[in-house]
Amino acid sequence: MRGERAVHRLALVTVGATFLLIVLGALVTSNEAGDSVPDWPTAFGRWLPLDHIVGNVVYEYTHRVVAATVALMTLWLNVMLWRREERSWVRGLGLMALLAVLGQALLGGARVLFLEHRFALALMHAFMAQFFFGLTVSVAVVTSPGWRRWEAHARTVHLPASLPKLCGAAVVGLFVQLLLGAGFRHRGLGILPHILGAIMVSGAVLGVVWVVRRAVRAPEAPSEVRALARLALWAAGLLAAQIALGIAAYFARRASRFDPQPLEPMISLTVAHVAGGAALLAVVLILTWWTFGLSERARAEIAPRPAERVL
Repeated sequence: MRGERAVHRLALVTVGATFLLIVLGALVTSNEAGDSVPDWPTAFGRWLPLDHIVGNVVYEYTHRVVAATVALMTLWLNVMLWRREERSWVRGLGLMALLAVLGQALLGGARVLFLEHRFALALMHAFMAQFFFGLTVSVAVVTSPGWRRWEAHARTVHLPASLPKLCGAAVVGLFVQLLLGAGFRHRGLGILPHILGAIMVSGAVLGVVWVVRRAVRAPEAPSEVRALARLALWAAGLLAAQIALGIAAYFARRASRFDPQPLEPMISLTVAHVAGGAALLAVVLILTWWTFGLSERARAEIAPRPAERVL
């Protein structure tokens, strides 16, 4: 039990460090600091170029240091999973996270070295960051004490049939929306695809919230569904904040479009918008894991045993 909790705590710390890394990446992009260090994996030919760490180099170099730390944490998380985790599919999730963070490091290096492909590489780098973040959140969910208790003592939970599909659609939509947002921020796409994506994602998230709220009003709603309702409210609140931040960031950009860039408050608003997108993705992913988990267990419990099936 102590080992299982240690794995979960490390997974949570990795989630937090990855969230910080995403914020630092947003600071790098918003301050146009991505090209401030001309080489990779070293910086100005050294691992610790103290005399060069000024101005925009601070953002880029800090981003690299935190990225290396996250990669080491993910490696250690995998070591602990393979030593203490019996479920092979959870170990597989950890391995996927390790491969993702290594791929993310290579994409970041390629973004620095191959400037002629900077837009495509920046898009892949932005997408992989959120994908890796989603994997760390997933590992944290399935190693949590609550998930383990549910696996050991689960009871039948009847959820609306549309809820797992809505959750899955919301997750896919969020990943697409994050990619469209990265395209706009890196000036390769216009704002219209991002706006249309926001409308569709909002519909999916609000659909999840509505279905969960209806389920929780049922007199026989178990405690698991009430927990889903709290997550759904968090998703709704983060969605509202994201829309407000996105509108504010866009108008801040428009108001200063003829001024030398980057400027405040556009930088802070954009970074907050990126952070809010990651937080919304995390909450919807947690909701999705629990929704699919409860639905799968319910189907398994009510399904007839092989001997009971009608031949």
